[in-house]
Amino acid sequence: MKRFVVILIMLLLILPVGGSSFAETLEEAWEIGLKVDHLIKSAIEDSNSKQSQLKAAKGKRLPTLNLGAGYLFIDDEPGAYLYNSQFSTADKHSLSYKAMVSLPIYTHFQISSAIDAATADLAAGKFTEAATRQKIKLKIAEAYIAILLRKQQTEVALSHEQSLAAHTADVKNMHDVGMVPINDFLAAKVALANARQMLLQARNQLDIARSAYNRLLNRPLDYEVEISALPLDYPTTDLAELSRKACEKRPELMALAQQVEALQWQAKSAKAESGPKLMLQSGYDYRENSHQVNEGVWQAMVMASWDIFDGNVAKNKGRSLKAQSRSLSEQRRELESMIRLQVRQAWLDMEESRKRIKVTRETLEQAEENLSVTKNRYKEGIGTNTEVLDAETQRTINIFNYDKALNDAVLAVFHLRYATGEL
Repeated sequence: MKRFVVILIMLLLILPVGGSSFAETLEEAWEIGLKVDHLIKSAIEDSNSKQSQLKAAKGKRLPTLNLGAGYLFIDDEPGAYLYNSQFSTADKHSLSYKAMVSLPIYTHFQISSAIDAATADLAAGKFTEAATRQKIKLKIAEAYIAILLRKQQTEVALSHEQSLAAHTADVKNMHDVGMVPINDFLAAKVALANARQMLLQARNQLDIARSAYNRLLNRPLDYEVEISALPLDYPTTDLAELSRKACEKRPELMALAQQVEALQWQAKSAKAESGPKLMLQSGYDYRENSHQVNEGVWQAMVMASWDIFDGNVAKNKGRSLKAQSRSLSEQRRELESMIRLQVRQAWLDMEESRKRIKVTRETLEQAEENLSVTKNRYKEGIGTNTEVLDAETQRTINIFNYDKALNDAVLAVFHLRYATGEL
């Protein structure tokens, strides 16, 4: 038992402190990012605001209760003449209070139209929230893929530096025994220095990519994190079908459609302000007056009103809202055209990257074999140092191109998923 405890303590001392580094998937990054992103929180609060607006619009259908009270002081008692005599009609000081209930019976569809407008506006807010989520997921995916690419480029730069370091050591040994001139050694040292500079730049770019990724997840910028590789899954649907799905699923288009509908309902509600209305009012009214027989009375009243002419205020409000709805409709058509272009561009980028992967993959082994042959030729005195350096450069460039094409293809797939509203 003591031996077990000692081993356990040693393991705890050896293991890194929590929070130093860990490996995570893109799905885990999305889950973290969507919880901490400020734009998401803003969109959620905007939806909450629209939800309260809908409740307020529905509340106008309900009865309202009004309580009032007051105490009146006047300098003299009010009075009246009856033939040749005068008598008082009210006291100089009097208390009054009332409780009234009002219920709208008919408002010329003003309330119902306002409710429909608030409902459509809330739906637009939900679609806007969904669009914001997809934008944040795409930003996180781009930062995630950037880390993968920068990490691969750093590994390639390190391999390039190690290869040139080994070649420089070989050239130095050959120069020491008089097999090659000093120029070969100097050229190799210059190439090695450039490779080390490239490695420093690659590591710096990797650090910057990790900082940008950590910012999206609301972490310290210097937080060390390891991420998992992403599979490359090409969509099987053709371009025409993807464009059709994009016009059906993009939440931005759905949000604009709901905003157009909300403005149309608002226009109808605004026009109804000058229409006929019917209201029921009932309650108790008490007015203190010693000259009055019944100081408190119960009452019920049906009130009808109709603004025959209001200076065309309601009419012009409705026209203004109708014009705004037509404006948003045109914006929606423009956005639909842009979305079709986004889908096509992402599709073409994906196809281009697919072809680049095929081309660069075919030359990977050839570049490695060419470098090996060139080095052997140089050691045997047949080839030149320049040929070796060129072969190493071509090998490095080819690996860079392959990694870039692979990551561009993965990124293009995510752009395509975003453009079709399926991210």
